Amino acid sequence: MTAKKPATVGEAYLSALHQCGIKYVFANGGTDFAPIIEGLVQMQARGEPAPQFLTVPHENVAMAMAQGYSKVSGEASCVMVHVNVGTANTICGLMNAARDNVPVLLAAGRTPLTESGHAGSRDISIHWAQEQFDQGSIVRENVKWDYELRHGQAVETLVSRALDVAMSEPRGPVYLSLPRETLGDPVIASAPITRKPTGSTPAAPSLETLEQAADMIAAAKMPLIITGRSGMSAGAFDGLGALALDYALPVVSGPQPNIASANPMNLGALTKPILDMADLIIVLECPVPWLPRNVEPRADVKIVHIAHDPMFHTYPLRGFRMDLAISGAPNEAIAMLHQMLKSKMREKAAAMDARRAKVLELRAQIDGMRKDLIEKMSTMTPISPVYVAHALNQVKNKDAIVVEELGVPYFFLDAPRPDSLITTTSGALGMGLGQALGAKLAAPDRQVICTLGDGSYMFSVPLAANFVARAEKLPTLTMVFNNSQWFAVRRATMAMYPDGDAAKQNSLPVVDLAPSPDFEKMAETCGGYGERVEDPAKLTGAIERALQRVEDGQHVTLNVITGMRQY
Repeated sequence: MTAKKPATVGEAYLSALHQCGIKYVFANGGTDFAPIIEGLVQMQARGEPAPQFLTVPHENVAMAMAQGYSKVSGEASCVMVHVNVGTANTICGLMNAARDNVPVLLAAGRTPLTESGHAGSRDISIHWAQEQFDQGSIVRENVKWDYELRHGQAVETLVSRALDVAMSEPRGPVYLSLPRETLGDPVIASAPITRKPTGSTPAAPSLETLEQAADMIAAAKMPLIITGRSGMSAGAFDGLGALALDYALPVVSGPQPNIASANPMNLGALTKPILDMADLIIVLECPVPWLPRNVEPRADVKIVHIAHDPMFHTYPLRGFRMDLAISGAPNEAIAMLHQMLKSKMREKAAAMDARRAKVLELRAQIDGMRKDLIEKMSTMTPISPVYVAHALNQVKNKDAIVVEELGVPYFFLDAPRPDSLITTTSGALGMGLGQALGAKLAAPDRQVICTLGDGSYMFSVPLAANFVARAEKLPTLTMVFNNSQWFAVRRATMAMYPDGDAAKQNSLPVVDLAPSPDFEKMAETCGGYGERVEDPAKLTGAIERALQRVEDGQHVTLNVITGMRQY
């Protein structure tokens, strides 16, 4: 039976999303959704496929879910919200998606354009108040592309183009606004979708410039690789691990896994001694390789930057030194360097052995310091975040996904794969709970554990997130690291004024979050389970009980009373 041609533009839009591979739409509706809702009902009655719309009671959670879903699935995601006000509520999430290079199609309704004469014309007073001269200006700095659907245009072309732009490297969010009358109009123009949008093929690095980088690595005594988010490129995680092992190349990582935590060449976080040791630095897909205020490479050290966009042109100020900048896909660069170094390192076995011994010695020292710190923190109250990481390592599955937002310290966490941990880099808080739900939607058979600070938890719109967890049957474990303060704000104040009056105070203005809420009770309002944990001796057992409940289909919140970070 031949499918009926969509009757309205709204139905054509829904069909286009489905044909382009969008499985879910994270939706927070408004009066502009009328043609979408009618279209979904009509298509369902006709047995025609359309994306599944998930009702998300706050736009912040919807944006976070989309990003968690895309980070784990590798696919583009779609959010749909209400006109200008819904768009405004997505901005923090949109900033994160832009900095994290997540391909999200953000679609928003548009206040009706006409005052009368159309079934979709304005029919409540808010329609006048919500109209803007340029709705897209709200998001323009944080998207790769924005457009408004016009009467008579083929919506299939716009959806396909939007997703192609979003999926092209460097990936990122796009924005499409949809006027209510246009969505309700009969279909005039259509353009068959001939392929699923995947974006342009990532550029391969220049062979000539990569050869220069390989020569520099071969000539160096202690080359150092500083990674940021290269692990997001398919194959780059395993490829970098093999490159580092084969040629004894030490690696330090940014806030997410780019090399397995157990790899002996993984030296964890960048420190001044490690940076001072290097006579060549390869910066791999890393927008902020070091903090110039605190530490800089030596003047005689050569620095090579490799990234899809090594200039990171969307960053207004970025002055890191570059001796060689190579644009191209990190996974391709890693594979090509590996091949090039086979011949270049053939006569350098002794130098590699000496370097390997030095790196292994450093790794043993780091492992020893971590072990000593864990032992020291094992009985400390309030509970140390370091000890929480240790407890998680004891009980979580090897393929578990940890969503981190100022919660568990990453460098103490076992991370055997690139999506072992997902986080965000722009600093717009409130993404943790939603990203965990999106990750669970993308990987329903894997454990998903969200660790976040008490301030981040309150930003996350927890009631909306817990609603979705129950409604969509997405059981996850949430661990609130509760130190009753904005620790990042305190740390910033102490760093800027180490000898100031604020440093002498226990309680600071605009920092304290006391009296602390009973976070564990929030899950109970939506059928979940909550527990407060204050004794480190009871922590592992509490996590085990929580994960068993998650396995049984119930979402869980642990309110873990923690101290400040000691690392």
